[in-house]
Amino acid sequence: MTDTIMPEPERSPRGESLIQVIRRRRRDMTPRQRSTLILIGAFWLFTFAVLSIRATLTHSLAFNILGPRRLIVAAFGTLLCLLMVALLARLRSHSFSRWILWGVAGGLAMAVALTAFSMTMNRVLAPLPGAAPVTLAESAQWVLIWLGYCLAWTGTHLALTYHWDVQDQQARASAMTALAQEAQIAALRYQINPHFLFNTLNSISSLVLERRNAEAETMLLNLSAFVRTTFTKDPRSMIPLREEIALQQLYLEIEEARFSERLKVLIDVPDDLAGAEVPTLILQPLVENALRHGVGQSEAMTIVRISAVRDGDRLYLAVEDDGAGDTPAPGGSGLGLSNVRDRLRAHFAGGASLAADARPEGGFRAALDLPLEIAA
Repeated sequence: MTDTIMPEPERSPRGESLIQVIRRRRRDMTPRQRSTLILIGAFWLFTFAVLSIRATLTHSLAFNILGPRRLIVAAFGTLLCLLMVALLARLRSHSFSRWILWGVAGGLAMAVALTAFSMTMNRVLAPLPGAAPVTLAESAQWVLIWLGYCLAWTGTHLALTYHWDVQDQQARASAMTALAQEAQIAALRYQINPHFLFNTLNSISSLVLERRNAEAETMLLNLSAFVRTTFTKDPRSMIPLREEIALQQLYLEIEEARFSERLKVLIDVPDDLAGAEVPTLILQPLVENALRHGVGQSEAMTIVRISAVRDGDRLYLAVEDDGAGDTPAPGGSGLGLSNVRDRLRAHFAGGASLAADARPEGGFRAALDLPLEIAA
């Protein structure tokens, strides 16, 4: 008994079967290509139906004679539409008015080609029973009929292409805006670090000159931990308020070595606000201002208080001190406060603000008004 050798299915040069090639190409299609094919298919399905109804009403020949011919014409028309899509895609760099003119000219060419194809098929290659010779008037009539269909399809395709182009431009503009915003946030965030490091290293230098080496060593270790922690944070990210408070406590531990008995810190953050989302290190310039202007220029014990309050869908964060030293510029226009305002603008557009000014009872207060978003 001999084995029957079955023929292998046709395969592409990549070793794929024909069905696999079709599936892969359909999967690799862009939404625009898929929509274009759907438009062409829907157009010719509609055209086939309309012409079939017209033939039934005006022609004595049966549908089984005219139907296959209509399908052949529809297949030829589909090929013409695909060629028009390719041509208009190549001409897309031209001005919009010229692009429209090319579309109209292409629609006219399609109408002439469809008329010539159908006339040749029905009158020359496979004449219809009882068909009369082709006349110029009949040919012109069919050119006008096909022109109406072709211009309708071309206009729809041009309108959709223009719509897709506008969508692409809007997406690119949005992406560029987002990238610019991210770059601005990163630049503002990294602006904090040199400012903070300059002040801290000055403090360490002062401790060394005063021979307070143990305190200087503690400050260096805490500085290393703070820098390592903050530099690993994404400058564009939002973090829970509990993490932001932990970062500020780490920073305050650094400064405690310098201010010793002159600094007292109070943290008043309710548990239900610990998960509120805030920009990374948004409080650091405010705490630094409180230490520099409040604690640094006062010989008495100074209290620095960080608090959080909820009011509906708003979160209010405040950093205040009761120091007797000078205060930042009126209205809070110093470098650190300007940085905070710029970061709020970059993160929330007009949805957040900073108010900073001297307290009537002495000291300084900086308050943030943010949208309240609790991390899941």
